[in-house]
Amino acid sequence: MPKILEESIKILSDAGLGMAMFSLGLFMALQPKIIACGNTVASFAMAVRFLTGPAVMAAASIAVGLRGTLLHVAIVQAALPQGIVPFVFAKEYNVHPAILSTAVIFGMLIALPITLVYYILLGL
Repeated sequence: MPKILEESIKILSDAGLGMAMFSLGLFMALQPKIIACGNTVASFAMAVRFLTGPAVMAAASIAVGLRGTLLHVAIVQAALPQGIVPFVFAKEYNVHPAILSTAVIFGMLIALPITLVYYILLGL
């Protein structure tokens, strides 16, 4: 690939994450409450993300034959917070952006303690 094309694509890709985070911040600032979707829905979203996600990953990993450290790493990775891209798509297509914005923000805040708990429980 020509160097000028490669650098142009790199500039655009570097700007994409910043714009997505700006969009999330703007959306959250325009909401009347900090938890835009309500406490019940936010709690359910966090439970699904941080409890069901690793459980499904554990079952799928065992089903395909992962064992030992690889299995533990897969489970810990499933407990990491979701990225910002799902919010961008939710906002673009108007499919529950309030739930996704709350999940992204609070997921990032509680991900470290939850990931550490999984790390300690799995003995990595």
